Amino acid sequence: MTFGVPGTAPTTYRARRAPGRAWRRVRAAAGTALLLAAVAACGGGGDADGKDPGAGDSADSSAPATGGHEAGGGTRRCTASELTMSLDPAEGPAGSRSFDLALKNTTDTACTLKGYPRVSLTGEDGAAIGSPAAHTGGTGRTVAVQPSTRAHAKLRTKSEDAADGSCWAEPRSVEVRPPGSDRALTAEVDGLRVCGGLFTVTALEW
Repeated sequence: MTFGVPGTAPTTYRARRAPGRAWRRVRAAAGTALLLAAVAACGGGGDADGKDPGAGDSADSSAPATGGHEAGGGTRRCTASELTMSLDPAEGPAGSRSFDLALKNTTDTACTLKGYPRVSLTGEDGAAIGSPAAHTGGTGRTVAVQPSTRAHAKLRTKSEDAADGSCWAEPRSVEVRPPGSDRALTAEVDGLRVCGGLFTVTALEW
């Protein structure tokens, strides 16, 4: 608004805004600035694509793969057609006779075995003698059998002296079915005569 007096230069007066309104504008501007700063602080730790590299992503990328050698690591189970069997005398407790039963991997790749082989005896006429060997000891762990290596189990019975001559008929051959297989490996046997009603086999191991 302009006021003038004749003969003098006009004087201009600007109307002043009310102090309350100006202070409210200052407070509103400050509040906006603080809000923008808080948003920037929250979003500053993200990736370029906006993803938060939190514990979930980093933990998944660094976690080791599951499985492993002892669990088989996806290696197939050994079949009877891939194995050969041998049976040899072994040391055992007094008053007993022990034998080392070995299953050899004849292929060029590893395979696995776990548990007890099924062991039975047959006579000259091919008929079964007695019952299959009973399981003894723990069930064992998965054994990865590398090419040309063997997994072992132990057979045990009583000696004839300790059993007072109470023995089964002398077998001609032994039949061994690897765990999970219905096919038997057969070999002639000498000296394995079950006495005292004791005929056991352990789980396969190294």
